[in-house]
Amino acid sequence: MIVKSKTKPLILRQMEALLNRIPDNHSKRKLIEEDFAKQMAGYKGEKSLEYHLSYLPEKESYVFHDLRLFNKQHFFQIDVLILTPFFLSILEVKNISGSLYFNSAYTQLVRRIEDKEEGFPDPVAQVKRQAFHLKCWLEEQNIPMPPIEPLAVIGNERSVIKFDPRDKMNLHLVIPPAEIPSKINYFRNRYKTEAHTNRQLKKLISKLTISHTPLLSKILQRYQISPAELKQGVQCHKCTSFPMIRLHGRWSCPACNQLSKDAHIQSLQEYSFLISQSISNAQAKKFLQVESRDSVKRLLQSISLKTIGTKRGTKYLLDFFADNPDSL
Repeated sequence: MIVKSKTKPLILRQMEALLNRIPDNHSKRKLIEEDFAKQMAGYKGEKSLEYHLSYLPEKESYVFHDLRLFNKQHFFQIDVLILTPFFLSILEVKNISGSLYFNSAYTQLVRRIEDKEEGFPDPVAQVKRQAFHLKCWLEEQNIPMPPIEPLAVIGNERSVIKFDPRDKMNLHLVIPPAEIPSKINYFRNRYKTEAHTNRQLKKLISKLTISHTPLLSKILQRYQISPAELKQGVQCHKCTSFPMIRLHGRWSCPACNQLSKDAHIQSLQEYSFLISQSISNAQAKKFLQVESRDSVKRLLQSISLKTIGTKRGTKYLLDFFADNPDSL
C-alpha cells in the first residue's frame, strides 16, 4: 500500500519556475538546465520503482516516498521507506549510468564512462547513515525498535555494477530495481516475529505522515540570481509570452489575443517557489504588472489566501504546497 506517493520534488518545481522566469540569454541558464536534467533523471529513476514496488504484499507493506524527518538537530532524507509488521527497509535510490565500481575501502562509488572516471558518495554508506538516523528518531518517538534493513538501489538497469572481490557486504546491499520484491520477501522469511502490533504500526504510519517536512530551497541564492532579473508579469498559457494585460476582469495576451480568468495563479505559484511564501499588495502589483491596487486586492482575495498583518502591512500567504515547507 502506498501511503506517501512519489510526486515531483519541490526542487524540480522550483527549477521549472526559474527556467520559465529567467531570460533565454541569462548567463546562469545553461547551468540551471544541466542541474534540472540531472534532477529530472533522478526523479524518473525513482518513479520507475513504482512498478517493482507494486509487487509487494498489499496487506502488510506500507510504502513512503521522499520522507524528510528531523532527528534532534538534523534533518535526514529517505528515498523510499517500506514498513511491515516484522521489519522496516530503507531504499537509497541512485539513477547513475555507466560502469559502477563500489570501493568500500574509501566509501566511494566510481563511475566509468568512455575512459572517464568520476567519483560519487557511496550509497551504501548513505543508506546505513539514514538507518542510524531512523533508529534515533524511533527512540525519540518511543516506538518499539524493529529490524531495519538498508538497501542501495541502482535505478538505471543498464548500469554495470562491480565490487572489490574482498567486499562481501556490499554484494548483498546493492541491488537493481527488479530485485526489490525478492529482497523484501527474503527479509519477510527471515523475521518471523512481529515487531509491531497492528495498532503500533498505524501509530507509526500516522507519526511518519505528520512528521514529514519538505524542503523548499532558497533557489535564487543558490544560483546568485536577483529577483530583479526575473521576468515580471503574468504569462500567457497559449503562446507563453509575457506579460498579459488585465482588462475588464480578465487577462488578455497582446501577442495572441488569448483570454484567461485565472492566469495569475501560475505567476503567484512561481513567486512562492522563487521569492517568498507571502506577498503584499504592493509586491503582487509589481510582480503581476497590474496598475490598480484594488484590482490586485480582488485577485488575491478571490483565491481565498490566508492573511497576516493588518491594513498596509497585510500579507497574503501563498499556500501552494501539500505541506508546510521548511526553508534552507
